[in-house]
Amino acid sequence: MWKNKRVLLGVTGGIAAYKAIHLASQLTKRGAIVDVVFTPAAKQFVTALSFSSITGRGVYEDMFTHINGEIAHIHLSKVDYILMVPATKNEIAKLASGVADNLLLNTIYASKAKIYIAPAMNTTMYTHKTTEDALDTLRSFGYTIIPPVSGILACKEHGIGKLDEPEHILEFIEEHETHLDGIFKGKNVILTGGPTISKMDPVRIFTNQSSGKMANALGVALKKRGANVSYIGYFEPTFGPEKYIHIETTEEMLEAVKEASKQGDIFIMCAAPLDYAFESYSTQKVKKAGDLVIKLKRTPDILKTLKKEVQEMIVIGFAAETENHMENGMKKLTEKEMDYIIVNDVSSKTMGMGSAMNAGTILHRSGDRKEIHPMNKDCMAEEILEFVEAQETCM
Repeated sequence: MWKNKRVLLGVTGGIAAYKAIHLASQLTKRGAIVDVVFTPAAKQFVTALSFSSITGRGVYEDMFTHINGEIAHIHLSKVDYILMVPATKNEIAKLASGVADNLLLNTIYASKAKIYIAPAMNTTMYTHKTTEDALDTLRSFGYTIIPPVSGILACKEHGIGKLDEPEHILEFIEEHETHLDGIFKGKNVILTGGPTISKMDPVRIFTNQSSGKMANALGVALKKRGANVSYIGYFEPTFGPEKYIHIETTEEMLEAVKEASKQGDIFIMCAAPLDYAFESYSTQKVKKAGDLVIKLKRTPDILKTLKKEVQEMIVIGFAAETENHMENGMKKLTEKEMDYIIVNDVSSKTMGMGSAMNAGTILHRSGDRKEIHPMNKDCMAEEILEFVEAQETCM
């Protein structure tokens, strides 16, 4: 896929910049035409001579220069791919915020190329909310994030944030480009995510700890594969679905799914709707007056209720369990007539609801299964869809 493709390799100022030299070499060996752009800080870690010796082409940094008679960032933007490897927290934050204070950022903003961002930083920095929010923003721009891996970091700590090896980065991109022609391309996908709520009065609500992060990661992965995604949830997602339907209650989610299913091909029930809701609603704030006894009512089970409406679709569900995980997951898979179910252990404080990490087991109605070991939710979304692709391709 790389032969005669124009690639701009953006190198930022992180210790992992040395791996970008090997990446430039691998791209060149595959037939790519590779130009390199440094951020000012990149020069603290690598030299231009290392890259130009490998690629036989230029290495650029100066915003205020011309290349072949064109302004530098306009000339360099006319490529097929832009890879920011490594991407530091600083450059990720600036890119997400619209800051254009160096040649690389200006080039990205001016380009219509496919853009891949490979974060590399300390674990605490990578999992910081500002980094998560910035990466979500970049995904909403249509950029693809190449997830870091876990390992020993430059700070001598062990954790996620390590730049993957160049060969694996290229494999990730190649697999991603292949997915664009897979089973999800052009399909109408109904994706639910996050919690539902029940209001007690104008101030108080009853809900759960679902954040919608897993659903958002699935949305990103589906969009990469060319799916048309309608998202139904309480929280608005950041991946940019074709349609967002805001709901509050489980009943509202049920009705929204029912309506969307008329034109759906695939239904992914990633939401965690409330199983119980307040029996009544007070139009006035309930005042404090000693202990309060609250009566709850059962809400409808969306998958059970809509089995007929979604029976012609590929149906993927989730099971959040704290005990007897496989037994409960298989029971739900059968009773709700799903094609796939992802069983999660939500008893962990570091994974599952509200966390950036997840793990679980994907079960197919044929009995096939795949274990997913702890990883960030972006990676888990890829694992889930890859499993579905493999199963559906074989059928």
